[in-house]
Amino acid sequence: MLKVAAGTAAAGLIGTRNARAAYPTEPITVIVPYSPGSTDQLVRILGMQMEKILGKPVVVETKPGAGGSVGTNYVAKNAKPDGHTLLFAVTSVQTVAPHQNKLPYGFADLRGVAQVTTGPNMMGAYPGAAFKDLKSLIAYAKANPDKVTYGSAGTGGATHLAGAAFARAAGIKLNHIPFQGVTPAVTATVGGTVDLALGFAQAIWPQVEGKRLIAIAQFGDTRAKVIPDVPTIREAGVDLAMPPRVGFLAPAKTPDEVVARIADAVRQASAAPEFVDFAKRALAEVDVTGPDQFQRDLEAEDKFYLGLLRDLGMAK
Repeated sequence: MLKVAAGTAAAGLIGTRNARAAYPTEPITVIVPYSPGSTDQLVRILGMQMEKILGKPVVVETKPGAGGSVGTNYVAKNAKPDGHTLLFAVTSVQTVAPHQNKLPYGFADLRGVAQVTTGPNMMGAYPGAAFKDLKSLIAYAKANPDKVTYGSAGTGGATHLAGAAFARAAGIKLNHIPFQGVTPAVTATVGGTVDLALGFAQAIWPQVEGKRLIAIAQFGDTRAKVIPDVPTIREAGVDLAMPPRVGFLAPAKTPDEVVARIADAVRQASAAPEFVDFAKRALAEVDVTGPDQFQRDLEAEDKFYLGLLRDLGMAK
């Protein structure tokens, strides 16, 4: 009986190894749930490197709609959980959107595979504003409640929530002005229509370099290498870090061994000079983590946003 049990266990182990070794058996489709732009460009460059490691084509498709929910639902509910259809997105599609709206999918329908970048997200100010750094911004806002305005990409979106979370953590009141995207919010800030703009460094940093905006702070745990001179919010004594995570997600029932294989390919591909150079030019902070750490971060992020949305009265 012991021999039979040992043989069965060994066969199971070999089967698992073979399953992992066999993946992938067909081209891998990566769904980006946004219109063509920096996110799909990033994963296309990364996918070229992953093809060399996995031995199969990596095909990137954009499926925009409903702030990323359309493409996310496609992967969460329609894709086979075999690793051949993946989602590449900002994690808010999993940790924020299901708390705001009644959607066909929820947090539990996806699992983390590999984080690739963490923003950076930052805050820029109109040069003529009554403050020049984070400490003077907080002091001014406390003395003038609701007078400081900030532009976002739209009500309920990531930039709106980042501003609301900052105001809550700093104990101040800010006046939110929604726009139809980050670009018009930045344009309005450059023109002095609003005091602050929030968004990815790709949108704000060029304006800082051109002296059209002042860099106030970034939202990461630590200073991003791509904008090392911009202080974090925590450096001003405000206990808040909201690094926007971008990475690969898969249907929840995707086998562990397949997820591990993809994550290992991402780790190797992200070190390729072609990808490193592209990410640097795109002001994307490469910060790769594997499935276990990524999943823990997703769970913490999900809990944080649920509490924030409830405080704001925006939870469904």
